[in-house]
Amino acid sequence: MATIFEKHLPENVLSIERRSRIWNGAIVEDIHEHANGCVVHPMPHANETRFTVSLAEVGSATECRLTPDKANPLEHSTNHMAVISRGLPWWGYAGQLRYARYAMIVFDIPILETRLQGDFRPAIFEEPRLRFNDPRILSLVKMLIEIPDASASYALFGDSLVAGILALLSAVPLADRRPMKLAPWQVRRVKDYMHSRLPRPVELSELAALLGQSQWHFCRAFKASTGTSPYQWQLEERTKMAQDLLLKSDAPLDVIAEATGFSDAMHLIRAFKKRTGQTPAAWRRQNSLR
Repeated sequence: MATIFEKHLPENVLSIERRSRIWNGAIVEDIHEHANGCVVHPMPHANETRFTVSLAEVGSATECRLTPDKANPLEHSTNHMAVISRGLPWWGYAGQLRYARYAMIVFDIPILETRLQGDFRPAIFEEPRLRFNDPRILSLVKMLIEIPDASASYALFGDSLVAGILALLSAVPLADRRPMKLAPWQVRRVKDYMHSRLPRPVELSELAALLGQSQWHFCRAFKASTGTSPYQWQLEERTKMAQDLLLKSDAPLDVIAEATGFSDAMHLIRAFKKRTGQTPAAWRRQNSLR
């Protein structure tokens, strides 16, 4: 994760910290802003297509403005969201701000059209959309910005979340219908592909391309067919690999984590305990006695 502390600050702004990652061709930023007073300033990435969601407001409500001196006419709500078209300048405003946290996703439309195919409608980004809410999108955004730092092992998870956010923003009619299931041969093909590449991370686009499907359709169909997401299935298989190494070797956890595709020993411990109810060390002691 790249962390940027901005040096040239607007009036009454004390600090702005932007933590940036890239998932599925989109820049995802977790922005923290501390201030003392009335704040109005241009927002970053003015030449790109952007989506933002307010995560915290302390001192006064925040708003997205298309002109700096004209108030947003729409009613304020907690966790308000905005879609801003490429090339359209916009400003952040608050009457008496102390702290604000918001997520911003910057989209490369041509890349997304290629990756997401029929589940992505670029027309949704041609006009600005201010102060709307969607609890489903909010949940996905929160998971996205909480992905642990500097780890390729979360690639499939991050890609899936961005695909889900875009599908919901695009208001795909199929999103609210019961997903179709994959054929048994399709499930086998995807599982064999993921298993053959363990512990290497795979991208969601790779898996969807195997079946000639869009990413969002594939994610929903895979879960409907298996009861789990591609990322969770991958974690389960990595955990099984770790169990095998725990029994066959005395290697420390950091070595086993690296060998099985986890970002570090703590990532392995969390995933292992969630699936087995025990830490790797406790599981190794118990099962080595048998």
